[in-house]
Formats: sequence, structure tokens, C-alpha cells
Amino acid sequence: MSSLDVLLVIFLSILTTVQSALYRFIPEDSDVFVDCADRPEMNGINDWANILDYSFDDEGIIHARGTVTILWDIEQTDRVTMDIELKKYARGTWDQTFLSVKISDFCKDMRDTNSMVYDSWSKHITLEEGEEIPCLGKGVEYHHEPFVMKAEFNVKGINMEGRHKLVFILHAYDKNDRRKPNSICLEVPGEILKV
Repeated sequence: MSSLDVLLVIFLSILTTVQSALYRFIPEDSDVFVDCADRPEMNGINDWANILDYSFDDEGIIHARGTVTILWDIEQTDRVTMDIELKKYARGTWDQTFLSVKISDFCKDMRDTNSMVYDSWSKHITLEEGEEIPCLGKGVEYHHEPFVMKAEFNVKGINMEGRHKLVFILHAYDKNDRRKPNSICLEVPGEILKV
């Protein structure tokens, strides 16, 4: 067995014996969402929506309730995409991490009971019997039951603790699949702690 093979076996055995750790993302601002600091050309929170009523408990868990009214000047027939990136603050700059999500049709994911969007948000929208969750569009209102948002996740082999931010970029495309010029960029700065 060569020395390279020995190193590979040692590395693989370390990876398989590493314990996973539970982490929690705690937003730093009680408003939760803020405008993207490094994307001034994009619209921000005041162009997107009137947001829910939020409160935090002692463990940084968010309790939400109320109504969201969409302010973004788009049609309900527009296809909305969303890119979500987790960035870590290190040595004075925000670095990309390995965690990112791309949603190619936000409305479809709002209605898909197996999607991340449905599980984290749209399942809490109250509807009349037989009513379908409406797509994003200017003036659309989403009424919510009170719910808890707790961003917890297990990671194996990497220390995730530290200052991070979630970046949400939303683009709208018209019926001819042309991107509209009023894209939205929102951030949720916060801290990731080991639970």
C-alpha cells in the first residue's frame, strides 16, 4: 500500500467517524430582513412587501403572525425565481459558503407541499376552503396563522459557528420569459451558534 493510499484511508475513516452538530441561525435585527448592502442597484425590503409582525424569544427563535402585503410591482402571472446564498463573514469580507438554493418557480414551490418554500412559509398562510395559495403579485395579501421560524440544521465535519448572512435575490419574468428590471435583494444578517 502506497503512502497516498494510507492517507486516503485515514482521511475517509476520519470523515465517517465525525459527529454531526446541530446549529441555529439567529437573525441580528428584529426586522429580520434588510436591504442588500452590496447591491444598491437592486430594490429592497420596502419595494418587496409589508412584512409580518415578528418577535424573538430568549433563544433567538422567531415568532411570526399577521399579514404580508406584496408591494413589488409584478403580475401574478410573472414567473418569480429566487436564489438563496449563505455567506460567512471572515477577515473583513463576506465569503460564499457551500450552501445555496435556487428556486426556478417560486409560485409552484409555494403550492408544493414537499418544497422548502411551503414548509418554511406558505403552509402557514390561511385560506378559505378550496382556495389556492395566490402567486406573488402587487397588492396580494397573505394572512398567516401564528407560527415559529427556527432555522436549525445538522452539519457534519465543518464548524459553522460565526457571523453569517442569508442573501435572497428575486427576479420576475414576464409571460415571454423576459426578466423585469425591478429585481429584489434582501439579506438576513445574523449569527450561527452550535445548539
